[in-house]
Amino acid sequence: MHVTRAFVTRAATVAASLVTVAIVAAGMAVVEFSSPDVEASAARAERPTSAGNPAAKYVALGSSYAAGPGATRLVDRRCLRTADNYPHRVAAARGLSLTDVTCSGATTANILRTPQYPYADVPQITAVTPDTDLVTVTIGGNDLGYISRVAAQGCANTVANLTRGSVISGCRARARVRPEPSADAYTAVEHAIVEIVSQVRSRAPRAKVVLVDYPPLIDPHAPQCSRIPLTAGQSAETVRVHDGLVAATARAARVSGSTLVTASKTGAAHTACSSQPWLSGFEPPAPYHPTELGKSGVAQLVLRALNRAG
Repeated sequence: MHVTRAFVTRAATVAASLVTVAIVAAGMAVVEFSSPDVEASAARAERPTSAGNPAAKYVALGSSYAAGPGATRLVDRRCLRTADNYPHRVAAARGLSLTDVTCSGATTANILRTPQYPYADVPQITAVTPDTDLVTVTIGGNDLGYISRVAAQGCANTVANLTRGSVISGCRARARVRPEPSADAYTAVEHAIVEIVSQVRSRAPRAKVVLVDYPPLIDPHAPQCSRIPLTAGQSAETVRVHDGLVAATARAARVSGSTLVTASKTGAAHTACSSQPWLSGFEPPAPYHPTELGKSGVAQLVLRALNRAG
């Protein structure tokens, strides 16, 4: 199945986080990923073992900022999950046995109770079993329409400058933009993340739970660049939504007693318009999503947090 077709289907069935999903929903032609089919080797890639003793079990939960969609190394075409996302990097560095169920477009409900059909057959939480030692969670952006909103805005803003065959050709000037989330929406995300942690601990009492928040797309104190085609007002809104999501995650970490990895803080020096961006701009193959540098950077933050914890 071509990835483009998957994007179209997803746009019709879920509120996907991938900007490309929102773009296709708006009628745009998207460059297809050109990776080989490596799903047959996914189990080997996701379950490193060490000689002698079995490796500690690590389960990764979350949406596209954890799944790490990209042009190469896809291990799950349905969820656009790559073998170089931050969970895989953490597992490789510590010799963990990884069960990675992160999926692009996932919401908190898709972790807790609602299968993300047709991309996942069961809720992500079912991957957590009594022998799980570590769980990482990156979630909440899709509950708030964070990246899909930026995609629709960028689409509308660039429509006048399109050329035939462009990655964003066919973009509609009146692409639907979700309203900015209410205060209640952020509270709902906080409560859902707390419930995720509670469910993890119920299923795996000895597991360490690490919440990983989102690196920012925009530096509000730096000049805007062409990679982020937003108006000043839209940029300010994007910053507010990101900051609200980060704050909700931090509150959930405090309430649940979870370890919090603040990619939002370190990533502030690596926004899409910086010289070393952790996130891509409005460009293929996965607009507004983690770059190779971003995947590596977040993995290093998680590893530092685990090292501090012992």
